[in-house]
Amino acid sequence: MDHEKADRGDAKILGDLLAGIEYTMLTTLAPDGSLVSRPLQTLQMDAGGALWFFTSASSGKIDDIHHDSRVNLAYANPAKKIFVTVSGRAEVVVDRTKIDELWSAAQTIFFPQGRDDPTLALLKIVPAAARYWDGKESALATLMKFGRAVLNGEAADIGESRELDVGGDK
Repeated sequence: MDHEKADRGDAKILGDLLAGIEYTMLTTLAPDGSLVSRPLQTLQMDAGGALWFFTSASSGKIDDIHHDSRVNLAYANPAKKIFVTVSGRAEVVVDRTKIDELWSAAQTIFFPQGRDDPTLALLKIVPAAARYWDGKESALATLMKFGRAVLNGEAADIGESRELDVGGDK
């Protein structure tokens, strides 16, 4: 399989893993060097693999991103035991067409002035690397594997974990 096909395959795997996980924790690097995390609602993973979010242009995360565009996203679906981390570069985008495409009435909770809110902006994150862990088994099966591993003094195989080839600057 050539590299281009592998990239598309891993991007699809990432999209499948993120399907059904509505919220993520975005971590940015503040100008003072501290790491700052906050929740965001994922609106879309586009055909190019970029992840899209609404944000306020006056948010502290925007200052962080202007200082250093490197970010990390942490996704979790504990019910399915799927955990995904995505690192990449963030960019602030003001594009009325894209805002209209992604807008829903539910967004007025965060932006009471609606899609014409002057502070409304988009956050576009282009993944550079991603890693996932997929438990793939019920809690009982995982517990039994833990128990067997403890009794036998060996490591438990409790899921699949691998890096996905989703971007450029790993």
